[in-house]
Amino acid sequence: MNGGRQAGLSAVAAVVVWALTAGPTLAVATPAAGLPPKVKDSNLAGNPIPLSAPFDKHLKGGRVGFCGGDDWEPEIASDHVGHVYLVWAHYAGNTKCDPASGNPNRIYIRVSSDGGKTFGRAHVVDDRPAGQHYRRQVDCVVTVDERTGAVYVTFLAWGLHPHHTDVIVAKSTNFGATFTSAKTNGPQCQSCDHPWIAASGRNVYVAYAHGPNHFLSRSSDGGRHWAEKLVEVSAAVAFPEGSVVDRDGNVWIAWGDCLRSDCGGRLAATYQVSKTDAGTSQTTFTSVATAPAGPVCPYHTCSFAPRGYFGPQDDIAIDDAGNLYLAWQDGQDHTSPGSPPIVQLSSSTDGGATWNYVGRADDKNAQGCAESKCYALFPRVEGGKPGEVAVMWMDDRQGDPLDHIRGWGVWLRTSFTGGRSWTGASQQVSRYDPTRPESRRDGFRFPYGDYQGIDLSPAGTTAFLLWGEGFDWLGGPDKPGHVIYRRVTLPAPPG
Repeated sequence: MNGGRQAGLSAVAAVVVWALTAGPTLAVATPAAGLPPKVKDSNLAGNPIPLSAPFDKHLKGGRVGFCGGDDWEPEIASDHVGHVYLVWAHYAGNTKCDPASGNPNRIYIRVSSDGGKTFGRAHVVDDRPAGQHYRRQVDCVVTVDERTGAVYVTFLAWGLHPHHTDVIVAKSTNFGATFTSAKTNGPQCQSCDHPWIAASGRNVYVAYAHGPNHFLSRSSDGGRHWAEKLVEVSAAVAFPEGSVVDRDGNVWIAWGDCLRSDCGGRLAATYQVSKTDAGTSQTTFTSVATAPAGPVCPYHTCSFAPRGYFGPQDDIAIDDAGNLYLAWQDGQDHTSPGSPPIVQLSSSTDGGATWNYVGRADDKNAQGCAESKCYALFPRVEGGKPGEVAVMWMDDRQGDPLDHIRGWGVWLRTSFTGGRSWTGASQQVSRYDPTRPESRRDGFRFPYGDYQGIDLSPAGTTAFLLWGEGFDWLGGPDKPGHVIYRRVTLPAPPG
């Protein structure tokens, strides 16, 4: 559906009114005081201590962070000269195998300069963001400005004031070796959540949200100074989920928003794409799809609502021809709350003016999973050469029994026709690792965070993937999760 901001506002407002009067009311699981909706708590603070773990540049077993965890919600980016950047939020983990696993909650980074084959040591992005001693850091996203080579990491920081979260952007001009940082949110947003970043030349853009408020903060001087703008008020809980920059410098952001505060109901999610004109904060929204409530998380402590963790999720990509793609989570029964999730794909071939449904991207039933039972969740999408699109997701098709607390795997599928056809069955990229207790022969125990990431090499022949594996949603020193990386060769185009 094509439409500007005013049209989008009225349509979404009408949906919200309907959603608030329909469907069962679910109890909301409130997170710890002062935490954003999808952020888990940590009870340790202090300054990071030096790494003592053996240096593993080859990431044997795929583990990126500390051997004792607790490493959560990673993200990934790469550039056209062979650098791959991995970022994640580290919480204090199990110190038996390495004392540094007990480091407090900070954002860490590792960098490859040989196309993702080997990586340098992990280090903290910024211990004192914007010169302040925040006790908590989480929700990290990394991007590379292809025009300048600058690396930007955005994340949430809090702990200076009760119930007050800030959005930080850290910038590196030496390929991630060191960073300088600034606070991007202004007085309008003091409890911000879920930041996402894009950069083009001296213009840097960060989207974030608080409740129904969709914010955009922009810097026109490479991240030194920022101006915040409220660009839309709609839905109940907004989540920016992905971003791309087109060849003209326009910024496209995927939003996956809950229409009710508990993410419940027959019409629970709205997926929008916003366009911010190059070099401005002028932003318009287009509605792409809707979805029913996701299933209830099997752990009662998951996220901010029973359906929040398995709730709305989407991501946006662009290929070399400028075609846009939106991967989004739907219910297998589009009209039924709690229906087993699937991954859908929509695209725009006219510069975002119109969006068309392409088809289903996942194949969770391809290897013995009962179609009506297993879950396909947390989709991420990346574009390559014209028509090339790669989609990753998690599903629990290998669970035995199928109880959604075991049997999880990460899967990858590639198309060279914009998603109209696929190169074949999906490829499992997660593997059994006997050195990690959350890893089992039939898959890992539980998705650790709802962030994961995919990027493609400049030639579109290699995928870089990053995700989290854990015991449950909470983790901690007794049940730490780990971040896993894979470098995968993609199928060749047909013919």
